[in-house]
Amino acid sequence: MSGAHKLIAIATFGALAAAAGCSSGTSSAPASTAASGGSGGTPTVTVASKGTVGAVLSNGQGMTLYRYTPDTPGVSACTGGCATTWPPLTLPAGVTNPVAGPGVTGLGTIKRADGSLQVTYTGMPLYLYVGDSSRTDATGQGLGGLWFVLKAPTAAPTTTSAPQGSGNAY
Repeated sequence: MSGAHKLIAIATFGALAAAAGCSSGTSSAPASTAASGGSGGTPTVTVASKGTVGAVLSNGQGMTLYRYTPDTPGVSACTGGCATTWPPLTLPAGVTNPVAGPGVTGLGTIKRADGSLQVTYTGMPLYLYVGDSSRTDATGQGLGGLWFVLKAPTAAPTTTSAPQGSGNAY
């Protein structure tokens, strides 16, 4: 392997290690979970079709977003190891408002214990799932009877909460 190829391999490994999100603290999310956008008009939350689950809310990169049924409006119950497996959708530092893609309304934020702003949909915190490896995945749907995709709104969302623990996709 030439010297240039070694440098490329080392740089690539370093970038992958950084992207793996070696973070400390009980509720911080890896940098790769940060929302894309929030400034410049890039959507933080969009709608994407996910095979058998249909049209669901997704982050700016098209990855499926989930709801955790133990959460309550404005409060995330997913911290520590939970937030490692189910990273919260957070805004980049300095960005205070999520940007809704076409057809998405009801976005807001809550402040996590680490000071980051987690994106919410109709008051409920949003998460990604580390088991989803591509934009077409929704492998966290129904896991443990606690995690569910958020179905894309067909009309303006209401202010009522979705039923807790019903086993349905929200």
